[in-house]
Amino acid sequence: MTLFPCGTMELTVTKEGEDGTYTTLYRPPKVGEYQVRVRAQADIVREGKVFTREFWSDFVAFKVVPVPYARITQPETGSEIKGKTTFRARLLVLEKPFEERDETLKASVKVEGEGWRKELPLNRKGSLLTANINFPKRGTYRLVVMVSVQKYGKTLNNKSEIVEVRVTKLGYFWLAAAAFLFLIFLALPPKEPPLRYRHHLRFKGREIVLEPGEKKREGELEFEATLGEKRVKIKQTSGDKPDLRRQSSPIPQRELELKEREMCLVGEGKLVYERAEPLREKPKFWHRLLPNTIWRFLFLVLALLALAYWLLQWHQFAG
Repeated sequence: MTLFPCGTMELTVTKEGEDGTYTTLYRPPKVGEYQVRVRAQADIVREGKVFTREFWSDFVAFKVVPVPYARITQPETGSEIKGKTTFRARLLVLEKPFEERDETLKASVKVEGEGWRKELPLNRKGSLLTANINFPKRGTYRLVVMVSVQKYGKTLNNKSEIVEVRVTKLGYFWLAAAAFLFLIFLALPPKEPPLRYRHHLRFKGREIVLEPGEKKREGELEFEATLGEKRVKIKQTSGDKPDLRRQSSPIPQRELELKEREMCLVGEGKLVYERAEPLREKPKFWHRLLPNTIWRFLFLVLALLALAYWLLQWHQFAG
């Protein structure tokens, strides 16, 4: 005897002489043994008269056993939904929720329409079955849940009623994710502009101030300030003999370099590099848009990837 689950049973009748299949859905009210046969009715034209005749198939015996079946609860048939939707169904046995643990139970949803077909596994929590479905484009789609269990040494398959929906709008999850990631990118502190130094020197009791990167001439001496270091280059531009000497060296030079707190002799006078005043460059208005730290670079890349994925979906969806 054939075993059937106590969910939806599909009966199929094929009318002889026509390329068509007739189906109906029947849900037995309770477990037990049943018999079914099919009645076919046809109109026959003979000598200008129409005769109606009935044809009956043989009885087919089957047994209904208590196994789970699914009923789709979201979306509803005939509804309009977004391109990304949450699918929900309930596992039932004899119209009651089925929440028992069954390692052999497998459930999936088949989606078909607009030249696209896909089967997705369903996540189960108690009697609730869920899945996230991304539809590739606008159009009409049919959804059906397939449930299989091992029972009485056999694999019993069951399927829900078909739900037909209309996909009309593209989901905005990835666009919102891109905007959120970009806001995080903007909120992260950017890398500070590099430090610059204003250099303060003293020569023969007179202060010499050099701006970052500035070149200045004082008498026979030429000064060149560095940008991001506490160093000043000094060059003797006139005179027959070198006249620059470090305090620790008796050898005169035409060029030398002083660091902060160092000094040198220029003839009989002293040149002292007193201090380097740190200056922070004022950031430009577009400075906050630069991915100049590792975290800012990471979140900007993630935002761009999320936006690119949404645009790809939009292109496919609208196509």
